[in-house]
Amino acid sequence: MTVPLAASTGTATFGQIAIVTGLVSLMYLALAVLLWRERTGRVTLVGRLADTIGRLDGVPRWAALTPYLHAVSLLACAFGVWWDIAVHIDRGRDTGPFGTPAHYPIFFGILGVIISGVLPIALARKPLPARTIKLTKGWRIPCSAALVTVCGTFALVGFPLDDMWHRLFGEDVTLWGPTHLLMIGGVVFSIFARLLASAEVEQLAGLNVRRRIQEIVAVGALLIAWDLFSTEFNYGVPQFPLILQPILIVFGAALAFTLLRARRGPGTAFAALAVFLVIRGAIAWAVNQPLGEILGHFPLLVAEAALVELTAFALGNKNRFRLGVVAGALIGTVGVLVEFWWSQVWMPIHWPASMIPSALGFGVVTGIGAGLLGAWLATRYAEVAGEVRETPPVRRTHQLGALGLVVVVATLFFCVPRSANPGVSATVSLERVATGAEPTAYVTVKLDPADAADGARWFQALAWQGGGSMTHPMKKIAEGTYRSTDPLPMYGKWKSMVRLHQGPRDLVAMWVYAPEDAKIEKPAVQVSDGQKVDFIGEQQVLRREERTDVPRWMWNGGYALLAVVGSLEVAGIAWLVGRGARGGRLRAAHLLAQGNKREKETA
Repeated sequence: MTVPLAASTGTATFGQIAIVTGLVSLMYLALAVLLWRERTGRVTLVGRLADTIGRLDGVPRWAALTPYLHAVSLLACAFGVWWDIAVHIDRGRDTGPFGTPAHYPIFFGILGVIISGVLPIALARKPLPARTIKLTKGWRIPCSAALVTVCGTFALVGFPLDDMWHRLFGEDVTLWGPTHLLMIGGVVFSIFARLLASAEVEQLAGLNVRRRIQEIVAVGALLIAWDLFSTEFNYGVPQFPLILQPILIVFGAALAFTLLRARRGPGTAFAALAVFLVIRGAIAWAVNQPLGEILGHFPLLVAEAALVELTAFALGNKNRFRLGVVAGALIGTVGVLVEFWWSQVWMPIHWPASMIPSALGFGVVTGIGAGLLGAWLATRYAEVAGEVRETPPVRRTHQLGALGLVVVVATLFFCVPRSANPGVSATVSLERVATGAEPTAYVTVKLDPADAADGARWFQALAWQGGGSMTHPMKKIAEGTYRSTDPLPMYGKWKSMVRLHQGPRDLVAMWVYAPEDAKIEKPAVQVSDGQKVDFIGEQQVLRREERTDVPRWMWNGGYALLAVVGSLEVAGIAWLVGRGARGGRLRAAHLLAQGNKREKETA
């Protein structure tokens, strides 16, 4: 079956393709020149700068520039993604890779991540960590440099693939589209490579206050980057079951806080929390105020940090896996309850009490799995840095880490699928507030069956992409009858609807108003007073631009490709971190043996 391209929307023009190609080509040309000059012994400005900063920081030249460039690049990516999503929610689709200014910080941030990986490759010379990757005779590079470069490259590939995806499937207005996840995932995974680089430097130069702060900032960045996956929930337009929000919060907090606290001791979880709150809050303010887009909310994470600190205080850091399991279980219970309260205070969608049992159940499982992963990473990074440990055995720690990963992935795969069971309809009443060119109205719906919204995860009126976004709960005024708490716009480019999330994963919606969209051959939608309207699959309403004439195997192929790439990235992290840890263990054993030999000789 041939898929025509003429109906696609939001695809790149020739000028945009030329911009992307030109910038990427210039970057790779400059990096190629740098690699050639450095590997042939010639002096470069980058090498001089690395030597200077290396002397000031007390680190090898290959590790001097990356911490700063990587941090700036992550900040640019995070700011750009939250800005870009806010633009889509407020105004609708764009016109390609550079259809909005928000794409520029994302693009340049990804380029910065790649450069922060290539620089150590170009500048690599002794001293190097105990375990490296051989490129040519006499040219070995740190494991972390290879990992950062690979992660950044996967993220960059997401840009052209995203345009191809839109050409085939139409405008995919969800954060969780394959190409979007590819870009975000590559940047997020690069943080684990950054932490590996920190451990490699510690192996060679020890630990000082500056490098300790850099590691805290990196874990704070991990919290910020992981929150990107929850952005649709934080903006109030989620397209997947609500149970995923507490699961994502628990996973990110348990992994990051356990990893840092198990490595660096008292107070470090609170320090990473401070980085998260300050930078995440600043981005939310900047997107909302100077840029005038929708306000992005975010989880509190204070209780989660406190629980990890208290658990470590009570149990100590000696057994990291015990710390991860106990802290993860507490985050999955107490932490979830605190975030439930926070959702009532500030989050755009208040978690219903009916969701608490499942949130606690999945939260405990996810927290324990994430705690095991955090403990595994902390153990491996400590070994890279030169820590000598006797228990538990290395193989046992690998088994525990793998168990944690399987538990988390299985939980996500169980909770992600959506359904849209038919059978709900509503008789609509419109109470006009404004008339003329910009009409608005309160929307009242009488449901059939009357109990369709009983125990709903959300039941709300939503209007978006008309120059802003508004979410109004549907308030019960009689048995089976609900009214929006505020009027909805029914003019211009606004898309107004009523959304219903039944049970664990059933998401349906009904149109109230949508404009004609000639580019995608969609007619205008306008319900009238007294009209009976069927609820349909929510995806058909929220993702109006998405094409329906594409065979299912193509959709499955896109997500299968994402799964393959994601698996490669996870496998790359596991292999390179494990390789570095093995080198650290061998080096530590060698140094210990030398020390024992000298003691015997002097005895």
